[in-house]
Amino acid sequence: MRIVVFYLFFSVILALTASAQYLQLSENRGEIGVFQGMAGYRGDISPGNYKTFNPSYGGFYKKLLNDYIGIRINYEKITLQGNDSLSSSLYLNPRMPPVTNYRPPSRNLNFERVGHDFSFMMELYFLKFIDGNNHYRFSPYLSFGVSTFQTFDSATFNNSTIHSHMLDSSLTISYPINFGFKYNIIGPFNIFGEATYHFTNSDKLDFFSDEDKIARGASVFQGSTSGKDQYFSFKMGLSYNLLRIYGPDKKFNEKKKSTFGDEEPVKKTSNKKGLLNLFKRN
Repeated sequence: MRIVVFYLFFSVILALTASAQYLQLSENRGEIGVFQGMAGYRGDISPGNYKTFNPSYGGFYKKLLNDYIGIRINYEKITLQGNDSLSSSLYLNPRMPPVTNYRPPSRNLNFERVGHDFSFMMELYFLKFIDGNNHYRFSPYLSFGVSTFQTFDSATFNNSTIHSHMLDSSLTISYPINFGFKYNIIGPFNIFGEATYHFTNSDKLDFFSDEDKIARGASVFQGSTSGKDQYFSFKMGLSYNLLRIYGPDKKFNEKKKSTFGDEEPVKKTSNKKGLLNLFKRN
């Protein structure tokens, strides 16, 4: 619901400024944006060809250092979910002897957690980008940096509730790589699309690590042995450039008010190119 309010807010501003005239002389003081998309995860649960995607949304503030480089502060609310009963991959203990004509039971592990991702990234544009300029209104870009992933709400593992005070208190650190494109539609308004992949420092994002094992009947299952968990998201959004517009120089009036309120003509300087006039500032 909140993301819908954000989009409505920007749509109203866009409608009000669609007919406005923008001057060429301006200064970009930053960019704010909102986005919505889908997020998924890769780890020990549902490691096969089946991936579960859930809605994600967030916003960012970006400061362009020049036409090609910017720094960005990003927030994204992400729901991660996995259920390996829907996957074709089964991780048996390799020391267990094979049994002919026997299909081992599934681990039947599942989890779900809502996380808040805060990231700081540097952004590099492949093409020169200038708002309002028809020749420089589109550019793909690449971002990279560091982020933290934290769950403040409860989560579930194997249909059991894990409350916030039972979660690992340490932050999950990740290193995001973000690829996107941006297109200036009108004035300070842009549309963009992004794909972000996070490499984390944790193997317990899904509450099940490579070292953990679980018994199902006569079979013993382990983690995927794939290393650290990862998560990713795809999103589209709308952004607004915080431009400072410099207006034209104010023209001096032909008359000015005297001390007594009467108007008196302004003394005009001579246009003669004399020696003294050469040192006067225009």
